[in-house]
Amino acid sequence: MRSSTRWFVAQAVCALLVIGSTLYPRDAAAAVSATATKDCSVSPCAVVVNPPIVIKFAQSVHWEATYQGNGTQGNDFYLTTNPMANMADIALSTSLVSGFNSGNFVLSPGTYYISVRLAVMGPGGYTVTYNPNSSGEPHLTTMNGQRYDFQSAGEFVFLRHDGGLEIQTRQTGVSTNPGPEGACVSINSAVAARVGRTRVTYEPNLNGMPDPTGLQLRVDGVLTGLDERGTALPTGGRMSRTSAPGGLRIDFPDGTNLFVTPGWWASHNIWYLNLDVNPARDGVGIIGAIGPKTWLPSLPDGSTVGAPPSNAHDRYVTLNQTFADAWRVTDSTTLFDYAPGTSTSTFTVKTWPPERPPCDAPGGTPTASLPQAVAQAACSAVTGQNASCVYDVMVSGNPGFAATYVLAQAAQFESAPGDADGADDSTRPLNLWLLLLVLLIGILIGLLLCALKRRRSKLA
Repeated sequence: MRSSTRWFVAQAVCALLVIGSTLYPRDAAAAVSATATKDCSVSPCAVVVNPPIVIKFAQSVHWEATYQGNGTQGNDFYLTTNPMANMADIALSTSLVSGFNSGNFVLSPGTYYISVRLAVMGPGGYTVTYNPNSSGEPHLTTMNGQRYDFQSAGEFVFLRHDGGLEIQTRQTGVSTNPGPEGACVSINSAVAARVGRTRVTYEPNLNGMPDPTGLQLRVDGVLTGLDERGTALPTGGRMSRTSAPGGLRIDFPDGTNLFVTPGWWASHNIWYLNLDVNPARDGVGIIGAIGPKTWLPSLPDGSTVGAPPSNAHDRYVTLNQTFADAWRVTDSTTLFDYAPGTSTSTFTVKTWPPERPPCDAPGGTPTASLPQAVAQAACSAVTGQNASCVYDVMVSGNPGFAATYVLAQAAQFESAPGDADGADDSTRPLNLWLLLLVLLIGILIGLLLCALKRRRSKLA
């Protein structure tokens, strides 16, 4: 066969492979934290690396390193874009000190890997955290990887963009002993989303009675159960369970993924939620990007609150009044479901958090806080958000917060039981047969072209 014919056949087969791959879709998985460990107590050093870092739009990532090396071992933290060569392409830090290190770094869109196999990275644990989230007593990571705490009580726009996607959160103040800085705290107690043109809510029982058996899932106001293979939504997108008890994953039509990991706080008779987002595009809300000359995300009109005030009172007013009120939902914009006689104003407490302790919220009694050492032990398996976990366990006196962090962490490395485009696993055998059929047709076309070419050569 001449080279031109071989080229044509190869191109035809490649095209058919591309077509076939669309008939056999792959699950998309999100990861908020990518981790790597290096243990040099054995020879050669034992290395474990979790999934790559996938950045969809330029954002600041947060890195942490627990460096266990000595003076003769490398103390750098590098990323690479080439996992095969495992090169030192990007230096997050070139001066790690023994123990805990952290910082931020802006990454362009692309796929990155932690270069832990290189000698320049000594023994220890390395983590890169990205994508927005709201965890524990809300510690928020924004769209560009910045972090701040937001303890106001009410319902807020979490994430919104002009493509129609919107996620809203309900935050509820809880009684605790004051935190290390005398702060009172809230929790995420419910979430609502617009998925395509469908409204999805995940809330405690609307009757207001504590129900430890689980949260209620509604689609356009109707109580809904989840199929084991996931549930396609009528206007695009999909819902499915995660491995966490009561865990929910929502796949939006634009490719965004929302992970909801609930935990039951028995002493307070209340559900709290960790929320993690794998966004397909930039957006605004309380997890919107924080610009270079401000300390909070932009307001709905695009303006900012400016530089942080110099005194604690003005910072309190800016965060819990100016900023919080700007992003509160209204009766006309809310996505939540309500019991008769209630509305978004039922859950709005503009005086929470109080500027100074005591931290006494209705319906709860503070539990004794836990020592830092106990909290650190409880949170030992939490990567990326370890400091937030330790804070939550200390202040709440509830080690269950650590378990919720771990469950949320694990849920984001899972593939959904069904595809984000609505095709569930039951279609996979059919898709596989279609792929094989397309490949067979491609081979037959190639053979036919070869035969025609030979016949023309003989006739010539």
